[in-house]
Amino acid sequence: MKNTLILIIIFQCYYCFSQNKHDSYWIIGQGAEVNLNFNIEPVDISLKSVPNQFGFASSNISMCDSNGELLFYSNGCEVRDRLDNIMINGDSINPGILEQFYCSTGGFNSPISQGLLSLPMPGQPDKYYLFNQDLDIVSFPGISSTADPKRLYFSIVDMGLNGGLGEVVSKNNVIVEDSLALARGQLTAVRHANGIDWWVITPQALSNCYYLLLLTSQGITENKLICNGEEWNSSHGIGQATFSPDGTKYARFNPWNGLHIFDFDRCKGELSNGFSISFPEDTFGAAGLSISPNSRFLYAAARTKLYQFDLQATDVANSRMLIDTLNLVNVPSFSAVFYLSQLAPDNKIYIAGISSHRFLHVINEPDSLGAACDFRQQAIEIPALNFASIPNFPNFDLGALQEPCEPIVSTTEVMEKRELRQFQIYPNPSKDFISIKDESGILKGEVFDFVVYNITGKKVFVNKGVRDKDQIFITNLPSGSYFFQIIHNGKRIDEGKFIKIGN
Repeated sequence: MKNTLILIIIFQCYYCFSQNKHDSYWIIGQGAEVNLNFNIEPVDISLKSVPNQFGFASSNISMCDSNGELLFYSNGCEVRDRLDNIMINGDSINPGILEQFYCSTGGFNSPISQGLLSLPMPGQPDKYYLFNQDLDIVSFPGISSTADPKRLYFSIVDMGLNGGLGEVVSKNNVIVEDSLALARGQLTAVRHANGIDWWVITPQALSNCYYLLLLTSQGITENKLICNGEEWNSSHGIGQATFSPDGTKYARFNPWNGLHIFDFDRCKGELSNGFSISFPEDTFGAAGLSISPNSRFLYAAARTKLYQFDLQATDVANSRMLIDTLNLVNVPSFSAVFYLSQLAPDNKIYIAGISSHRFLHVINEPDSLGAACDFRQQAIEIPALNFASIPNFPNFDLGALQEPCEPIVSTTEVMEKRELRQFQIYPNPSKDFISIKDESGILKGEVFDFVVYNITGKKVFVNKGVRDKDQIFITNLPSGSYFFQIIHNGKRIDEGKFIKIGN
């Protein structure tokens, strides 16, 4: 009995220390900084004035280290360190219309719902990715031109620099350039099945397709377009997307396209079994959603109504349950409506209103069915105005699957795989050039051919007579993903992928 108790204590301590507290510190507010510190229970809420005008509206991230200490935060215009100063090279992270009309004048923040996301870089504990969508003038046949996302950028923050205050060492790198318009943000991520790498997803406009990026210790190693479910039409509306905490479901929601739910394969990065749920009885112009810690209940915030869906039900659509309807008795405006929501480290779900408000709604027991979820309107008072904002976080604690992703293969297949991947491509992604390192020394300094194909399989160029560590310039390639092959004496001895960024 004594030994059993010791094992339980050891396990519990290991679990505590293995948690990644990257989302422990939330910063919201409109011109003043409202801090929500989840390192303290119950959550500690405080007010701090920030230097210069700085506000959050829709785009909002903060990042802590694994112990819950604040590192940096951003509103889609600039990156600020924990002392509230603009990080070195942290200005102008969103060029174009956003910088000109929102960041530099008037709004002081990106207005794109879920247009910003930050993730730890796999294998490099001091570095972090920062992804953000831009705004550009886009048009489609039969649709008037409008300002909407067209590019997904990434930047890299190195917290090992500037005495621990960090520096943006690379920024404004284009990783996706396509019509992301009319999708309006909905940028989110989930851990790969190995519990280390990340899948990042952003929707393509006017389609049922989604860009999926794979972040590994080697960089962004995949950039693919996958299609499933029903098409997302041209009806505009602000909404939200999320993965279930266990990573098996992906959902997105907006007023006119309704709620779309998919199964997700964390190994392959694939969506399947997509279906949609409409809301014909409701009229709403803003929508948000979140999923309970046990991954069973989805909460759809349809402006004036909050619904619960059981993702384990045989018929998810028919499991819909009305949790509550907006009460405006104590709030004389529709700033109180139910909008963006986020699962917090205390396992409660917090919901922001739209427009300016001084409170957050809260679901205290989201793992419970129906009214037992204990939803409270305007339950959390905050000491300054917030403008339609709540941080955008994935589940940082999601671990690896018990079963490995790769299926059992024959001995011959194993040997073939061992013969490949002998070379390293770096830097990857890259803007100007890549170098090729013969990791295994298999060629012993002999020359080889480097053959590059685009994502359609078309051969782009061939560099002959290449040696170990030679530089190959890729400046003239359009941004995107490419495949390569290493050919020696007419035999393919390695293959892989690299990503060209910028132009």
